Order: sequence, then structure tokens, then C-alpha cells
Amino acid sequence: MKRHMKFMIILAIAAAMPATVFSQTPVGNPNPAVLEVNGEKISAGEITMTMRNIAAQMGGQADAQNQEAIAQMAMQRMVEQKLLAQEARRSGVKPNEERLAEMIRLVEQQAGGRERLDSDLANFGMSHDQLTAYLREMELTRSLIENQISPTIQVSDEEVKTFYEENPEYFDASEQVRAREIFVIVGLEADAETVKEKRTKVEEARRRALAGEDFAELARELSEGQTAANGGEVGFFTREQAAPQLANAAFSTEAGGITPVVRTNVGFHVLKIEEKRPARRVPLDEVFEHVRNLLVQQKTGKTVGEFVRSL
Repeated sequence: MKRHMKFMIILAIAAAMPATVFSQTPVGNPNPAVLEVNGEKISAGEITMTMRNIAAQMGGQADAQNQEAIAQMAMQRMVEQKLLAQEARRSGVKPNEERLAEMIRLVEQQAGGRERLDSDLANFGMSHDQLTAYLREMELTRSLIENQISPTIQVSDEEVKTFYEENPEYFDASEQVRAREIFVIVGLEADAETVKEKRTKVEEARRRALAGEDFAELARELSEGQTAANGGEVGFFTREQAAPQLANAAFSTEAGGITPVVRTNVGFHVLKIEEKRPARRVPLDEVFEHVRNLLVQQKTGKTVGEFVRSL
């Protein structure tokens, strides 16, 4: 109980600190300890890194108004990670060294190399060894969950069916088409002669396709898009996923048909409609394993939360 109270007091003090504590290099000690969990310290640098991860998961850097909330989330996440890592060590769980090495490699790659990473770490008082220790605890936590918690999680077929039946809105799919394209690049700023030349090229490709030539082969020969090597295959898309001009042409053309030439901001297109799917409720058998995995994740999260509270 005393150890728990000490932790709560430290957490309360840290919670009262402004978020800027974690985003500026402190005077003196460049990376002070700001939390303590069962005698193990958590540094400002670790909190800063965790804040950055949370902000990235939220879609980018958070504005100043959200910095305090993100700081609270980061502290909570680090406390939970520390508790789980401590339990993992007590239980004899080992981190996956290969996965840890891959994590370090990816972090260095995303930073632009080892030197750039070391420079970034120095900005908030951390070394590469401290980063490795931080990532090792993350991996240790994941190993604990993987080895001790995940095997206890069971989701029955009946639970999957119940979720599917009680949440129909998750399984309503919009109308879709699957198409191939022949695409020729021309910007809106192009002169009239270039525009005419490019349109003629696509019109000629369309004429040849209508005359019976294989559309996929024409795409490989004439298309300038990234899909050319794959015979112009663009896969399934909804109206919302295509430029309005293309969507109108694609969804008004029958399966097996070829659209008129369409101009968008990036060039001229002609599509062959390979398949059409009406708006529908996706059948359970198509999403069964996806739903099972979702429920496993939900149960795992709940179980981990209860386990952390017990620690």
C-alpha cells in the first residue's frame, strides 16, 4: 500500500506539470526523471517520445490545446508499460530480440539514419542506449501479452455472429466497380496542342479496344499510369474514391463496357468496367475472421487493462 501511495503522489505531481516540461530541453539535467513506478524511474525523454507516438497515431502533431491531454495519456501509457515490463521480468518473460532489432532499424530509417536519430534524441536528452532500453521495455510488454494473456483469449463462433447481427451498419458496402484504365498524363496548364495530342492518343486507344483488341494489352502498351504494368488494373472502388468525372463515367457504364474518354486534373482516362457490385450487406462469411480478430483485440485490451489495475 505504501508503494502504491508513493506512486499515486508522484503521478499527481506530474499531472500538475505543464506539458511544455516534456517538449523543451531542461536546464541542468537534460532528461530528468518525472515519474517513479515501484522504484523505477520514467524520464522526461521517454514521456516526450510517447507523446510523439500518440500524436502520430492521432494524425499528426497535436495543437497546443491538446498537448496537456496528450501528456496525460503518455504518462498513463508509460506507467502501464513499466508495470507490465516489471511483471514480465518477474515472470521470466524474455523480449523477442529479432523483433527488437527490427524496431530499432525502423526507427533509425524513419529518422533518416543513425546520426540524424542521435541528433534528434540529444534534443531531449536521450542517448541511443536509452532509446534501445525504451524499445526493449515496449517489446518486453508485448511479449508478456503475447505469451501470457493472448493464449487465454477465446472468441466463439456465436460471439462473432452476434456482433455481426447487432452491428449491421459496419457491414453495409457502397456500390462498387472494378475497372482497368488507360491513362495519359496532361496537366491543366498544358497548351492546346499538347491537350489535343494527348486526347487523340487516348481516343485511338479506345477505338482499338472497341474494335476488339485486348484492353489489358493496350494499357501495357499505351498507358502512362502506375497501373500500366498490371494491364491497367485498378481494382474495386466506390464513387467517393474516384474523381467525380471518372465516377460518373464508370458507374453509368455496364460491366464489360468501355467509358468515353474522361479528362481530370491529371490527364485523360478511359476505363473498361470489368465488374459491378451493387450496394449490399457484406455477408458474414466474407468478414468472419475479420470480426473474430476485432473481438480478440477488444477482449485482449480489456484483459490487459484489468491486469494492469491488479498490478
